Order: sequence, then C-alpha cells, then structure tokens
Amino acid sequence: MKHPTSALLLALLLIISPLHAGNYYALCEGNFGQANASFWSIDETLQTLDGPLIWNASTNPLGDVAQSLTLFDHTLYIVMNGSHEVRVVDLEDGENHTTDIEIPDSSPRFMAVHRGSNQGYISSWNLGALLIVNLENNVIVDTFYVDGLPEQMLIDDDEMFVSVPMRSDWSASNKVLRINLSGSSPEVTHTYDVIDGPGAMALVGENLYVTSLYYNDAWETFSGTSRINLTDQSVLTLDHGLYTNYTADLNIIDGVVYRTFGNSIVPLNEDLSLNQNDALGDIIGLYSHSVANDHILVGTSDFVAPDLVSILSLSGQELASFNVGALPSQMVYYSSELVGTEHCNQVPASLTLGNNYPNPFNPATTIPFSLENSGEVSLKIYNIRGRMVSTLINGHLNAGFHASSWDGTDASGMPVSSGIYHAILSSSSQTKSIKLNLLK
Repeated sequence: MKHPTSALLLALLLIISPLHAGNYYALCEGNFGQANASFWSIDETLQTLDGPLIWNASTNPLGDVAQSLTLFDHTLYIVMNGSHEVRVVDLEDGENHTTDIEIPDSSPRFMAVHRGSNQGYISSWNLGALLIVNLENNVIVDTFYVDGLPEQMLIDDDEMFVSVPMRSDWSASNKVLRINLSGSSPEVTHTYDVIDGPGAMALVGENLYVTSLYYNDAWETFSGTSRINLTDQSVLTLDHGLYTNYTADLNIIDGVVYRTFGNSIVPLNEDLSLNQNDALGDIIGLYSHSVANDHILVGTSDFVAPDLVSILSLSGQELASFNVGALPSQMVYYSSELVGTEHCNQVPASLTLGNNYPNPFNPATTIPFSLENSGEVSLKIYNIRGRMVSTLINGHLNAGFHASSWDGTDASGMPVSSGIYHAILSSSSQTKSIKLNLLK
C-alpha cells in the first residue's frame, strides 16, 4: 500500500482533471486524550498533500478524538467527540474555520443534515439524544431524546435512520430507528431489530444495510450485517463471527454494497455473506474506507502517527498514498462545481426514477428518469447477484426528463438470460433503483 504513484499515472491524471479541480479531505481521529486529531487535504490530481490544516498542533490543536465529517454544500462540519464541539469550516474559498458549535459534556458522535428544514442532527452519547442545530446560525434549537445511545444517521428526503448500538446503561442494543422529519418535530415511525451494535448504514433502493460490532464477556469483537426492507419492514441478518477490525465501514461501489472485513473491503452477496472472491485487499492495517468522486479512500493505521491515506480506483488499484496523522477515520471529496455556487441550497442531480416500460419485456425496455439539476449521473444494470451487466449512462446530463433503453445485452453486446435485473440510477448524492423482468 505504500508504493509511490508512477509518473505516467500522474501525467494521465493531469490530462483528464477538470478545469475546476476539487480536493479530498481526510480526518484523522488522533489518540484518545492526546488532542492530536488532524485534518488534511489532497488535491484532485493526487500530487499534493496539505496539512495539518487550519489548526496549529502546539498553539491551537484541532482537539481530542475527531469523530466524523459531514459535508453539506460548501460547509464541512467536523465532529469532535473528546472536545465536545463541532468545528465549522467553509470550503468555498479555501479552508476557512468560521465558528464552533459548543456542546459541553455531550460526547458528540456523528452529524447529518436535513435539507428541507436546513437543520442538522448531532448524535450525543452522554445525553442519549439527537441535538438539533439551526444551520443558519449554528445554534442548538432542540433536543430529541432516544431510548439508548445514538450513533450514525442517514437522511433520505424527509426520513432519517439512526443506529443505536448501546442502551443507556451501556449494554448492547440492536435497534435502528426510522424517524419522520416532515412535521414540526421528529417522530419515530418504526423501530427495527438488527444484530447487536449497529453502526454504519447504506441505502440501496428500498433496502437499508447496517453493519454491527459487538463484544462478549471477554471483550472479543464480533461483527454482522443486517438488511432492512423498508417496504415490508422485514429484516435479514447474518453474523460473520469473530472480527479483527476496529471499525465496520459500509459503502456502495458501482451499485454493490461493500463492507470492511479483515484486511479487505468485501462485497456482500444477496444473502449478506461475504464475497471473498471479489474482495479488494490485502490492505494491512485497514482502519477505514470511504467512497467519493469515483474513488475508494482508504485509511490504514498502526495507531501511531504517521499513518497512511491511500486513493484507489473503484477496481482497487492504488493511485497514490500519503502520510498523515494518527488514525485516518473518514474522508470526503469537495468541488465547488459539484455543489454549484449559484444554487448552493439545492442538491445537484436530485433524482426521480420511473418504472420501465414494458415490464416484463422482450427484447427491449425503456427506463424514464428526471433530474432537478444538471450533474454527473450513471445508470447501470445489475443482475440479482449484484454483478454489473451493462452501463447505459455515465456522464453529465442537463436538468429535465430523460429516458434510456436497454436491449437485454451485457457490456460486450451478448444477450443475457431471462430473469430479474436491477436498474440503478446514481448521482453524487442519491441512488434510486427499480426491478426489470426480462422474459424470453
């Protein structure tokens, strides 16, 4: 994982880089109680590392235990668990630290943003609650208490999903909350039972995937994966057994759900088992992984700085690596062009995916969809085992109504067999899917 990027690859990246290049931002958690968290940037050409950013390690440190990053339009929110605050950074013209949201003794964990109300939600372990922030003035306006210690959050339109890994007495919990945000106050509409210790979540169509970490009396670590069907409310679970990682990240790569396991980033089969044949590894010291800007961002650690951030292609090829601070825990990508400086309150390429027609079909079907704003969009066909069959669209589209047809062939033009397929429409911020039924 530490070999240098080749000169040829760098030259190619320079040629294909957009005129308005963005940056990858890496947050390093730091060691507990040492206030050595740090924040770094890597330019899109993968040539330059800058950091630690903004804060001086000796006179004004970032703080103790940098838990997570949340990017919303041009603003980056850095949740500092040990320092009990959220640092607010404006990225539109460099990295400008604008203010802090002080929440003493709250032990904040993660933050999610509801665009409809322009409010942020911060999970707090010490309060057993979600703190609600007015993002216009960065002031806490309300507290929404939950039964347990809330962890990660995922917001889709007016619905929020919250993983609750522990009860208030710090015993294991197995709950995921489904919360409606469209009213005057949040309302829990459903509670799902998953494997103990739920944390990371990913939404694919009407299925919510959840990874879990839990411990036995000897403090051995175990992990599992759950899938919640949000239509019929059913839950499928699979325990993967003993676990050697400290985190269990979950991401979507080309429409397939991948999770951390051992020294690999492993795709999940339909039954939630691990597809080791297609795993991306061997990554020694794997601590975290994120997916952004069609790249996999990997943090590896031996718990002592310097640690390593590596940028991979979606197929797992390493493109570059950089030495950073201790415990690189989360990474995001930012470009002002993707956000849209003239319409920074709107999500680029918000999606609507209609039902294909005809369905069932033979030999071809039409897939309608619409975009609220222009942006980068992909439309791909997958079989029921999660393997990509064909790419119909992969590029920039203008706002408005569109349609694409699929003739029942794979990427090489060969006819595929009868059966159920999935069309997955993705932008930088959303993913929608429908089922296609090919009959021959």
